[in-house]
Amino acid sequence: MISISKDFKNPPKKLLDSKRNDLIKDSLITKNKHKFNGSVYRKTTIEALEALYNHKCAYCETDTSAGAPLQVEHFRPKAKVDNIEEDPEHYGYYWLAYEWSNLTLGCSKCNNAKKNHFPITGNRLSEPISFDANGLPTDKYLQLNSETLLAEKPVLLNPEIDEVEKHFYFLPNGEIKGLSDRGQQTIEILKLNRNRLIFWRKKLVDDCLNDISNTLEDFIAKRINIETCQYYIRNIFSKIAQQQHPSKQYSRFDFFMFSKFEIFFGNQLQPKQRQAVMRFFEMYREGTL
Repeated sequence: MISISKDFKNPPKKLLDSKRNDLIKDSLITKNKHKFNGSVYRKTTIEALEALYNHKCAYCETDTSAGAPLQVEHFRPKAKVDNIEEDPEHYGYYWLAYEWSNLTLGCSKCNNAKKNHFPITGNRLSEPISFDANGLPTDKYLQLNSETLLAEKPVLLNPEIDEVEKHFYFLPNGEIKGLSDRGQQTIEILKLNRNRLIFWRKKLVDDCLNDISNTLEDFIAKRINIETCQYYIRNIFSKIAQQQHPSKQYSRFDFFMFSKFEIFFGNQLQPKQRQAVMRFFEMYREGTL
């Protein structure tokens, strides 16, 4: 999960031109009986969300563009909160079903894990109580970064509001860990340590580690000279560095691969290889490799 900058006050034109306002007004009357029109919040926002999130899941950073399509997901659930311990009497945030600031992009695995869970530590809002001249809720009840909605104190981290990078760290084995209670609960709610995620994150480390180890082995065995060794090693380091870009899958994990290089790579090599690769990495960061 990485932080994303979204302009809440500038929804996609397709959403504004849709039946959105009429549907919001209907939801205010029918509440949990409202018949949600998925085509309105999906088809009008999917392209904008895919561009915003670089075709990656907002939560696990998986790029599924070559497989199952990503889904438009509601951060605050539009239907009844389904965990009895969270709030069994709450109708859900029905008035936010078509709200731009409440729509994110999720893979099917994260969406299925999240479902309608939305634990909070503050007081939960049951309905908006102030409206504009058009009969729509005012921004304090619509936009998720308003003081009114933030006062609910959501447990689940929102990549469009929270500085999520402060709440997680990664291990070389592909696991994600929480640096805060919210971070840990977000991991558990979204199942961010599911087996396939751990496998693909760890594979990024293993592939680079194998390339580094094989190159150093060839150099130590004098099958390649120092110039060739440095050339190959520099390319591997550049690949790791480039994978940190927000457009790349699992970019936050890649950030830890690069910034914690000794832990992710150096400590997993034999002493001679470790000494050599750490010296090369120092040179790379200095621009002298």
